[in-house]
Amino acid sequence: MTKHQLVQMALEQGLTFEAFLHRAEQRMHAQGPDDQFASGRHLNWSRMARHQKTYEPSEEMRIAMNSVAGQTWVVITEDWCGDSAQILPVISAIASLSETVRLRILDRDSYPKAMDLYLTNGTRSVPIVIAFNADTNELWHWGPRPEAAKTLVDEWKTRFENKSDMYPLLHAWYAEHGHSEIERDVVQLLHTKG
Repeated sequence: MTKHQLVQMALEQGLTFEAFLHRAEQRMHAQGPDDQFASGRHLNWSRMARHQKTYEPSEEMRIAMNSVAGQTWVVITEDWCGDSAQILPVISAIASLSETVRLRILDRDSYPKAMDLYLTNGTRSVPIVIAFNADTNELWHWGPRPEAAKTLVDEWKTRFENKSDMYPLLHAWYAEHGHSEIERDVVQLLHTKG
């Protein structure tokens, strides 16, 4: 798969954030006892809904998006991903600051060839956000979490034997710093690459 094909596929088959959120809610209500992501889906849908209500883009973010035009932002993710639930509503709100930015979401597991273009240390970590210009040239990509969180997670991985022990700390970090750190990373990318 080429990156040009990825953009075309995202525009034709990708979901808007509203459609992604609606589908996540439907999946949450339709989950069965064998759904391994059942508890996570409910929590993640609540997180996404909360961020929609609480995130207000900063003036710096608004100014940075004023110069962004004619871009397609593709997000590769899954609704069971805790990081995505914390990040995707913010990215969607940022993208909506420009009338000429189109945001489309592809499911990681449904589009493995797209995901394999953006592995993180050889893994299919999500979410990944990729910005393309009008000629479908990649401007930048970002993810699977803010730079400040990556540093913390690397530290916690050495401290905790069980990865799940660090998740409460990570989600507490998102609650306190997520919006500002996502903005910081995106503003820097826009100023340097986009």
